[in-house]
Amino acid sequence: MLKKALYTALVASSASFALPAQADVSATVSLVSDYVYNGVSSTDGDATLQGSVDWYNDAGFYVGAWASGLDDVGYSTAEVEIDYYAGYAGSINDDFGFDVGYAFYTYPGANDAGGEFDYGELYGAITYKENTSAKVLYSDDYFGEVGNSIVITLSHTINLPAGFALTLDASHTKLLEDGGDYYFGSNVDDDSYNHWGISVSKSLAGFDLALGYTDTDIEDNYWGDTADARAVFSISRTFE
Repeated sequence: MLKKALYTALVASSASFALPAQADVSATVSLVSDYVYNGVSSTDGDATLQGSVDWYNDAGFYVGAWASGLDDVGYSTAEVEIDYYAGYAGSINDDFGFDVGYAFYTYPGANDAGGEFDYGELYGAITYKENTSAKVLYSDDYFGEVGNSIVITLSHTINLPAGFALTLDASHTKLLEDGGDYYFGSNVDDDSYNHWGISVSKSLAGFDLALGYTDTDIEDNYWGDTADARAVFSISRTFE
């Protein structure tokens, strides 16, 4: 998935394609105990603020931007990541939805002596009953200019009593060209790694709270211990 949850379920639930379409804007602000993406920390275990602004309409189109603070481990002088994305989501039938788009990840101020950090990804997702999703992301020049990559993610959410939700997620990241050992170290298969996680979330007094646990099978890598198992807490507020 992208570095934040897109509004797939929201826009896919509309079957209206009449023009002009009703458009909406929302903004989300989050405090996270650790910025973890696909099992790897980008803040080396430190807390940071994150935020996003999204525009979407009932025809299924959306554009947005998302930002997060960073730690200098792996990002040199970059102190922030800013991502931009645009896509289209819709309904296939009452049970299935889809989401396709493009995202571009940027690291302003990064020292790119070891390779350009900024990169783009095409993505496509299928959702089932708004609580199960499978997504594929493809880049022709992944982070650090290591070549083509593909990421496959799976997620399933179970609604629990008292408004709680349990989410299980996993991902597989594979570099399609030489260079994987630069990231994934001494794994048997150096050009790929797996990630899995579990989290519990609840909305309370207008805030979204989540507590999760995440881990990878990366044994040793360039980024130190940033791929080790860890717990992550987040609190978010969305304004519409």
